[in-house]
Amino acid sequence: MASLLPLKPTARSASDRGLEPRLVDFEDESAEQILSAVASTTARRILSRIYEDPTTASDIAAEIDSSVQNISYHLDRLQDAELVEVIETWYSEQGREMDVYAPTNSALVLFAGAERTTPSLATALRRVFGAVGIVGVVSIIVHARWSVSTPTPISRGGEPPQPDPTLWETLVTFGTGPGGFLLGVSILVILSLFVTWYWRTYRPTRSHTHAA
Repeated sequence: MASLLPLKPTARSASDRGLEPRLVDFEDESAEQILSAVASTTARRILSRIYEDPTTASDIAAEIDSSVQNISYHLDRLQDAELVEVIETWYSEQGREMDVYAPTNSALVLFAGAERTTPSLATALRRVFGAVGIVGVVSIIVHARWSVSTPTPISRGGEPPQPDPTLWETLVTFGTGPGGFLLGVSILVILSLFVTWYWRTYRPTRSHTHAA
C-alpha cells in the first residue's frame, strides 16, 4: 500500500541509531507496564511494525486497517512504557505535522531467572585473565618503544663493555617505566571492576541464603 506521506524523508532505523537491546526481568517494576502496554493484539502489531521501520500513526492505521484514534491510543501506552518514541516530524499533503515513531531499543527481551543470565564466576575469571594478558602485551610494547627512545650512555674509550642487565634489573626498569605504570593501573582498574561485579552478583544471593 502506498504511503500517505509523499516525499517523506527516510527515518533512521534502530540499527542506524546505534540502539542496544533492552533486557527486562519479570520482577522489574517496568515489566508490569510493558506487559500491560502490549496486552492487545493491536498493540503488538503496532510495535512489530515500528521495529521494521519508523513510521506515523496514519501509515500504521492504513496498514493494519484500524482507526488513527485507536493507533494513537496504543502508541501513547507504548510511549509510557518507554518502548517507542517520537524521533522526527513528517508533513502530510495538507501540511499537517505528523509524529514519526521508532523503537527505543534494538530488541525487547523479557526474561525470568536472573541466574541464567548472570555470567558464572569461572567465565568472569577467564575474562579478567584475558584482559590482564592483553594489557600485559600492550605494556611490553610501550616499554620496548620507551627503551628505544631513551638514550644510552656512551662508554669511554678503553672502558670494558657494560654487562647485560640481570633479570631483577630488567624487572625494576620495567616496573619504574611507563610500561610498568600502565600495567599496574590497568590491573587495578580490572580488579576493581571484578570486585564490584562479584559483590553485586553474589552478595545478595549469599545474604538471602543465610537469612533463609
